[in-house]
Amino acid sequence: MADPTGNDAPKPEMHAEIAALIGAIAKAFDIPEAEAITAVERGAIAMDFGRDESGNPFVAATLGEQTARIYQGAIKHPKSGGSPTE
Repeated sequence: MADPTGNDAPKPEMHAEIAALIGAIAKAFDIPEAEAITAVERGAIAMDFGRDESGNPFVAATLGEQTARIYQGAIKHPKSGGSPTE
């Protein structure tokens, strides 16, 4: 929803959360942060929100054939069978 004052800039606390997410994405895919930023901007990294079977929230990130679940404080990659692991 747009800010009624016309100021649609993210709040300062969101900048820290976005920076942390980009850093986690870079780490998950073993790429430099600058490359992660460019890939997100180009739409090469798909992201979606989810919850695991225990109800823990995560961001599911996909880059090409690679996928990762990014939790607060943890990154999990799927095993070859498809179930995520660290």
